[in-house]
Amino acid sequence: MAQFSDISVAVDDRTPAILELLKQVDPSFRAVPHAHDTRRVTTYEAAGGLRVDFLTPNRGPDTDAPRPLPALGTDAQPLRFLDFLIRDPEPAVLLSGAGIYVLVPTPQRYAIHKLIVAMRRREGSAKSTKDIKQAEALFAVLTRSRPHELKAAWAEAYGRGRTWQRLLGQGLSLLRPDIRDQALKVVGATRSVVADLKLEFSAPFARYDFDRDVVAFIG
Repeated sequence: MAQFSDISVAVDDRTPAILELLKQVDPSFRAVPHAHDTRRVTTYEAAGGLRVDFLTPNRGPDTDAPRPLPALGTDAQPLRFLDFLIRDPEPAVLLSGAGIYVLVPTPQRYAIHKLIVAMRRREGSAKSTKDIKQAEALFAVLTRSRPHELKAAWAEAYGRGRTWQRLLGQGLSLLRPDIRDQALKVVGATRSVVADLKLEFSAPFARYDFDRDVVAFIG
């Protein structure tokens, strides 16, 4: 669950304690102390493995320090670029009982967000590897099933400035080449946006092809 911390402060309504609400769903729910501050809680977990995380956009310097969400009566884990991820969510159904109506991020925003956050994690992080695998799987499907939506989400992300452009290029460089190239084709970008992907010419001299009226290089 995600909420902006400043909105949460401004909202007058207050929900009952989150843990109380979760226990009505499953009595085994418990609060999981935050790794960096055991007095704070951003995650709740049930015996069966069901987990509920509370997130809030991380504005300013990167931090792992939890931030309060007063309207929900809990703390939340700051996540970079969360505002991009949760913009214009779409409806889905949680497969439980008769089904539960929920709002989730669009897959195209999720894929692009994964590319970006993977590059901001510590080098060699297991989460970074997982992020790239998830992005790769989504790009493989989205280039076929939602090319226009993917192109629009990419244009928005790429238009947010040099930092976003650099992170997107670095992320693309870690995808499988066939998936990477198909993604570039769909979003209308060239290989020049991909980090460390350079074209080298093995033959330093140009050759004029009189039949075709072109100058040829061997790459």
